[in-house]
Amino acid sequence: MVQLEPNLTLTLKHLAPHGAVVSAEQQAALDHSLLIKRTEAGLKTLALWGKIVALNGKDYLIAEGYNEALYKDGKIIFEAKYYYSQDGVKWVDLVPIDAETGSKAEKFKTQLSGDPAKVFEVEEKDPNAPALAEGEEGDGPKGIIIQVPELALLRHRINSINASTGVVPVHALLPNATNQVVPNRMFTGVAYPDRLESYMHRTTAPGGPTLAQDLRGSWSLQYDPFKKVAAVRSMVWPGYTFFYNAHELAWGALYAGDGVRNDDLIFML
Repeated sequence: MVQLEPNLTLTLKHLAPHGAVVSAEQQAALDHSLLIKRTEAGLKTLALWGKIVALNGKDYLIAEGYNEALYKDGKIIFEAKYYYSQDGVKWVDLVPIDAETGSKAEKFKTQLSGDPAKVFEVEEKDPNAPALAEGEEGDGPKGIIIQVPELALLRHRINSINASTGVVPVHALLPNATNQVVPNRMFTGVAYPDRLESYMHRTTAPGGPTLAQDLRGSWSLQYDPFKKVAAVRSMVWPGYTFFYNAHELAWGALYAGDGVRNDDLIFML
């Protein structure tokens, strides 16, 4: 039977060996709180997206929800909403950020603090400021102070991780007559679960490029032929892991990491 909705228990079972772990108390809280939040928000689906580890130990649990995904202009668009929690019980909206805020957030490579009220600051040279004249003393022109709230940085990290990950098996999703993207009820599994050609980004149109076309070395795949379970890990965003169970025709993914991109990957290839 093909999987129609995310299954948290099954996902944690398969991804626990890869670091995607929540305590028994948190999982029990999530089973109830996500259902309540989904009803309050009027969403068709709401599932645990992952966990971003914070410096002070108050990690951010992230939930992703949406009502529908649409096939438009040759790609699949998920109109998703995101929420964060630091106790697994109370969920707070993570508002979208604009392009300008995203550009500012890209300048910060540090780990999140765990304090939702924190504001990150960095000073940059003002390209329009006049330089000191020859022989003139002083510290030079003042730079520009760039500020980004932690929650905006958190949303930017989620957006960035999604842009590079979000894996599904090929042929698992398809557009219906109204261009809504739905689970393929005729899905019988992938032919070669031990190959990257069997998986693709969820925003890629059916029949489009697979993970095998991504930058070489950006994915690691492990396959257990006895259990018939594949684990696909991102080398760009360490902490993102996708699993596919060929026996149960089930799959899922979680991110569990510090939210910092591996910018050294190109030097590791």
